Amino acid sequence: MRLRPHHLIDIVTSFGHGQEFRPHPYGHALHTVAQAVLADPDVEAEFVIAADDVCRPCSHLTPEGLCDDIRVNRPPPLWKQEYNDDLDRRLLAHLHVNDGVRITVRGFLRLVKADVPGAVAVFTRDEQMRRSRLHGLTEGLRKLGLY
Repeated sequence: MRLRPHHLIDIVTSFGHGQEFRPHPYGHALHTVAQAVLADPDVEAEFVIAADDVCRPCSHLTPEGLCDDIRVNRPPPLWKQEYNDDLDRRLLAHLHVNDGVRITVRGFLRLVKADVPGAVAVFTRDEQMRRSRLHGLTEGLRKLGLY
């Protein structure tokens, strides 16, 4: 399995908030990857700054393996490829992990657990969003028996 670090953290955070994983209109595989990692956190994954198993079936993934979608929910609009690559670089640096590392999902989440507030801070500077993400991630880790 190939995973972007932020996709795993999004999955665990959503799980912690009790959200259901359903197919998305873009066709990406977040719902199926979520089911797989939550069912078996001991699955080995390669953590990458690139298209992963979530992205593979997405309608916005180009033949070159790049996301052509634009983030418009916060100004300024930003190409999601740039945003996600930057986010994953910062997450891996924060966790002292190299791009391409192969580790179990559980092992990666243990690294996140060692500094949940710091990992969450990489995602956002907005205090309300940070509190919500912190709660969801902490609760998701607890549900998985990691907290």
